[in-house]
Amino acid sequence: MSQEQRDVIDLEDIGDLEEEVVEYHQERELDYIYDEDDDMLDGDGDAVDHDDIEEDEEDEDYEDMDEDEEVDDDDEDEDEEDAEEGEDEEDEEDDGQLFAALFGGDPSRLRQVLRLMTNLSGNGSFPSRRRAQSPTPEPDYQKGREILNSGDFGAVESAHLPTAVTMKNVSRKLWMRQLNPRVVNTTSIGENFLPSDPGKVIEFSDHPIYSGGYSADGSIFASCDQDYKLRIYKTAGNRLIREKVVQGIPGRWTITDHALSLDNDWIIYSSITPYVHLTRTAADAPDAHHQLDFSPDDDEYRVALWSVQFSGNGREIVAGGHNRIYVYDIESRTVLHSVDAHEDDVNSVCFSEPTSSQVVFSGSDDGTVKVWDRRSMRSSRSGIPSGVLVGHTEGITHVTSKGDNRYLASNGKDQKMLLWDLRMMHSNRDYRKMPRNRRTGFDYRDSDYYGSKSTKLQGDCSVMTFQGHKVLRTLIRCHFSPVQSTGQRYLYTGSADGLAAIYRLDGTLVKKLDVNAAFQKHSQRPVSYIARDVSWHPHCPSIISSCRTDSDYTPYADVRGGLVQHAFRMGVESDDSESDVEPALRPVRPRRRRRAAFE
Repeated sequence: MSQEQRDVIDLEDIGDLEEEVVEYHQERELDYIYDEDDDMLDGDGDAVDHDDIEEDEEDEDYEDMDEDEEVDDDDEDEDEEDAEEGEDEEDEEDDGQLFAALFGGDPSRLRQVLRLMTNLSGNGSFPSRRRAQSPTPEPDYQKGREILNSGDFGAVESAHLPTAVTMKNVSRKLWMRQLNPRVVNTTSIGENFLPSDPGKVIEFSDHPIYSGGYSADGSIFASCDQDYKLRIYKTAGNRLIREKVVQGIPGRWTITDHALSLDNDWIIYSSITPYVHLTRTAADAPDAHHQLDFSPDDDEYRVALWSVQFSGNGREIVAGGHNRIYVYDIESRTVLHSVDAHEDDVNSVCFSEPTSSQVVFSGSDDGTVKVWDRRSMRSSRSGIPSGVLVGHTEGITHVTSKGDNRYLASNGKDQKMLLWDLRMMHSNRDYRKMPRNRRTGFDYRDSDYYGSKSTKLQGDCSVMTFQGHKVLRTLIRCHFSPVQSTGQRYLYTGSADGLAAIYRLDGTLVKKLDVNAAFQKHSQRPVSYIARDVSWHPHCPSIISSCRTDSDYTPYADVRGGLVQHAFRMGVESDDSESDVEPALRPVRPRRRRRAAFE
């Protein structure tokens, strides 16, 4: 039974309960009952006139008065006490029989009814039918192919290239590369080799893992857990070798984010506090934590940091918190900029280029992505963004940059991942003239999304929409695929249903990686896991998902979190839906062993 089926009682059961209530009252020969609109009904379920009720009550009163006159004064008190005790016993018996008739003696059904009543919209009546989720619209494939073949996302394959070379056969691609190296390059060889195996759990944790990622060169992998531990691994191809476990400084609830410096010497991590801590990654380095204070002098309790990133030179840190973004200078230990950037929490920040710190992207719960130029970030508490990207109808959970100071992508609670082009952004002046998006109050932490997935906001400037994953329960993250092996022709994201998704830029959902199947091999009970963060190796076709349980309160879960790795495996079919894929090559005959003449 799914979570939705457990939370909401089936409507057929509600109808059965109503029938049982009527039958119970008829069997008990009660005079009147009440329906769901508080209308009085008789034992047959017909409406009762209030005038008739008043006449019956007056007749009963007169009869009671005649009977009371016949009772002796000495026995009156004793009779009243016996009557009260009898009525109490009958009421207790009636309550027990009513509970048994309604719920069959099962308290869980009573809890289901109470939960259903609390989830009603306040109209005082049961819903006529269960609310259905909005269907996922088809992506604009033609627009996606134009972006894919624009040359901004890897080299465009030549039209003279044979179609058979597009198949996932590395020997044929290498052979064609040797014959005509100008036609087939390194990126075109590796861009079709996607992680495809069933996956395996390479690290177990007693606490949820909130983020994890490879370094820029792929030599280090780092993850952070809810128990304030940082785990640092060295990579050997697809394998991870644990090198160091750092016990972080405790904060509030969990470590919200971490980031590695470009030279892999330092790692920073944040919590729901105004402090970012800095420590070394080397195995022989001391576990010294340098505390960086982001709070203003007047109020340090209003600062809560959700996202942190290193600059390219490693001297500055950009962070996002409660409505604000911060730029911090590590050497001087001062906050260079503290800007009132958004109308709600800033869940994600990043630099536009890995080697530069001039342009900053920020995504917030107000549904907008804003572009910031460091020159427009004044030292005051307010700043003017260089541009605003409009398209999400709900809050934004993560923002990632392609690294070319032009394209970026964002994940939203409206169950969409959007691709943006900075040339399409609105100026701050135009954005202030646009009508504001109406806030729905959707809480992604404990409910499903029932809004329309095809709604387009006025002024939507996104260039491509990707749908098919779930952004629920936690801040799900998304990224561009590596430039070295895939030319960044894919976008991939985690998902609340445990199915990490890989999209081609034309909108096609080419692969889903199931982390639940990997965990079920080591669990005695079925537990749902969330792929919160995902990271693709820069050179190898391997993705590691940082996972946590679907609920923070799962006492029977054997494992609360872990790392799941999906790698490329030859012979495993891909979900790629390309229509121009050639049929399978002719199988190679097994080579026969030659026998000697003397055998």
